Amino acid sequence: MNQCSSLIDCEKKADITSIHRKKITLLSAGINEFSKDATTQSLIPIYLKRAKSILLEANGDTGYTGEVVLKVTHKPEYKQAQLKKAEEDLSFIENHLSNCSQEQLKEFNELKGILQNSK
Repeated sequence: MNQCSSLIDCEKKADITSIHRKKITLLSAGINEFSKDATTQSLIPIYLKRAKSILLEANGDTGYTGEVVLKVTHKPEYKQAQLKKAEEDLSFIENHLSNCSQEQLKEFNELKGILQNSK
């Protein structure tokens, strides 16, 4: 069952939620289902968003908000697997840096720093 009808739909739905795991699921669905017909320029923001959510989630930030902010500690194996996924997303972007805007380059560099500090 499709969670979204297009890459843009998946991105919009991911933007609406604050929960990182849900963002990752929606953005992954968009990439898996719709990336073959998408331009690199349209994929870069989605990979940036997914990498950011993966890194935040791997470092214990669930994205849940309310009266209690929920933080978790993951098993080292899970965290390493998540960091590998974020690294793969950042590698995709690194291979297409010439297609990135200045703002995207800035975010890419910030995410690379978070990844290095997470290891």
